[in-house]
Amino acid sequence: MSSHGSQYKPSIVHYGVFFFLAVVITVGFHYFATPSIIRGFLLSQFHPEDEKTTLVKFKDGVVATAKVVEDKSSGDRFIEEVVEGGGEEKQKRRIPLKHTKGDYMWYADVPVKGEYINKEYIFDFDGFAAREEKVTVPKVDPVTKQPEKDEQGRVIMAQAEKDGYSKKTGEWYTKCPKLGEEAIMLESWGFIILALDMGFIIAMIVTMMLPPSIGYISQKFEREMANTKTKIRLNTGFNKETVEIIALRDSDFEKFYNDNPNFIKQIFAKVWARTQPDHEIAAVKQQGSSMANVMAAFRNAFDAEVQVGGILGFRNETMYGRIQESYSEAVMTEIENLKAAQDWQKGRWKIMPALRLYMAHHFTERYANNVTGFAYGGAAILIIVVGIRGLKFIPAARPSVMFFAILLEFTLLALMAVSLFYTEEEERMDKMLKKMEDSGKSQLSSLKGMAEDMTRVAAGLGEEGLGVAMKQMSNDMGKIAKTLADDMMADAIRSRVEEAVERHLANEEDIKSAVKEALPDVIINALRNGTSGGRQIEESSSSEIDIDAILAASRQD
Repeated sequence: MSSHGSQYKPSIVHYGVFFFLAVVITVGFHYFATPSIIRGFLLSQFHPEDEKTTLVKFKDGVVATAKVVEDKSSGDRFIEEVVEGGGEEKQKRRIPLKHTKGDYMWYADVPVKGEYINKEYIFDFDGFAAREEKVTVPKVDPVTKQPEKDEQGRVIMAQAEKDGYSKKTGEWYTKCPKLGEEAIMLESWGFIILALDMGFIIAMIVTMMLPPSIGYISQKFEREMANTKTKIRLNTGFNKETVEIIALRDSDFEKFYNDNPNFIKQIFAKVWARTQPDHEIAAVKQQGSSMANVMAAFRNAFDAEVQVGGILGFRNETMYGRIQESYSEAVMTEIENLKAAQDWQKGRWKIMPALRLYMAHHFTERYANNVTGFAYGGAAILIIVVGIRGLKFIPAARPSVMFFAILLEFTLLALMAVSLFYTEEEERMDKMLKKMEDSGKSQLSSLKGMAEDMTRVAAGLGEEGLGVAMKQMSNDMGKIAKTLADDMMADAIRSRVEEAVERHLANEEDIKSAVKEALPDVIINALRNGTSGGRQIEESSSSEIDIDAILAASRQD
């Protein structure tokens, strides 16, 4: 619904706060959280199970198996680093490794180097750094410590170990025996979908808890609460204050009743009169169709049930039951969801009731087909990517495209699952047909009675006024049938009424014999006013009766 669209239209502040949060969280999650999550998952699945294989986490976050020496006496492990000494003999420096009992990793307080690792297991998820396996450097004379030169005086270059493996900025490097002999290169962009998901989810949660003046989703919640109240009013015909009372939170309702008991009683009396089940309508008709009898029944039920179960029990059991029976389960669901969503207004951190209201009564109704279409589109993309991978056009050592497609489809299917979860259950078809049948029978019976009344009145018309009277009756019946345009049984009812009118007016000779010349104009005017408006006026006056005056009179009795 859009009845409150202009009042709750998001401003530049709402969009700015939401997208600022989404972008900041997405970027932060992509560069800092995602690498840790992927690395932790891979380590949990592929870490070496042999205790003799030492997996070391270095200072820069790289995890790899190292060339470790163990002290037999103490059991400590360390890495030996070769350092330049003063003579020809090279010196070695010990780099101690720290370890926590029960942990499969050791920790070194130095950055990774090629001379430290044995290249069997390597997990490097530092997307900011580039790595080089070897580097070309001048060859140094171990005695003079000067670069060596050839006969022509040029410096001799040699390959020296640097990082032990190569990767570019923005890539993640993974190597272990269980994943194959070749290392697997993961581009970080392949996981951008995961970061976008987290960015938008966290941004939505934060803006749910912000005030509606700056919170994008918070304002949508407020708008949907107002729209739901409007839908309840349209579906039931209750006024604004009645909807506010029947959908008020339990604690707020009890407090309001303690301050305004007579007002609540008047509201419930009006709801009671409009939600009479069939057996009450039949009982009232037998007693003379007096609204006073309806109010007497309400007064007796109200006084008895409030005394036993309290005002809250009367509303939540008796009144809600009558509303559901008179209208539908959908209307009652709207009332329950609206009442629950008010908890969010009292405490912004209680987002689930408001989220249910928004998803069930707005998002799924408006965007369910869009979400389903996107999910199928994502499935099509995934099928194409899997097919290309099967044709070997995507290398096994660079599966980032596969991860991107899989995460995209996961996101769309998850959104589809959430939409289905919050979709309201449809009312049982047998109940809907029964309500339509009962409504159709009631309206058909009323229209048949009107047709019979018109036939008897037509018997008193003059011969000259017969054609005019029949034409007027046809026009009046057309107007009556138009009032049923929104009812699914309108066509069937209209057809049945036309058949009834034709049947009663078929014997023209009998009608002519009873024609009276003295009353044609008077009867035609009465027919015109009475058939099209008389019954409606009677029904309107019965439904708009001053219930407050009846309640006041009953209290005097």
